[in-house]
Amino acid sequence: MSAPFNTSGFFSRWFSALFVVMATYNPSGVSYYHWLINMDDTRWALKALIGLIMAILNMLFLIISMRSMRRGGLLSAAIFSTVVVWTLRDYGYLQNITFWSWITVILFFMGSILGIGISWSHIRGRLSGQADSNDVTL
Repeated sequence: MSAPFNTSGFFSRWFSALFVVMATYNPSGVSYYHWLINMDDTRWALKALIGLIMAILNMLFLIISMRSMRRGGLLSAAIFSTVVVWTLRDYGYLQNITFWSWITVILFFMGSILGIGISWSHIRGRLSGQADSNDVTL
């Protein structure tokens, strides 16, 4: 039986997705990608293991989001995120930021879409009152 959905569950899913996306790559120089390309560090077996874990987590979040939101939902979330960024830029909040800051904004929205995607089944059930097939018992 799954735990009831609440705001702390949503935020833990959202922060988990943000962590996985930002830990895989971010422009700060502290990410799996930067550790991988560092040729001074020769722990290749550990790098391969962590890389496999990172790939599995990224794919898991993407597959869960695809199953709960479907392509149309993910496309809608991407369009919504784009319009939010456009609006923030028009109002001057993202006016003079660097290329790497834009990368961070894009990664933040990608992580947010995945975070919402892994919670979407619960959110949809709350909004519509419909039961998820995983929650129904005989």
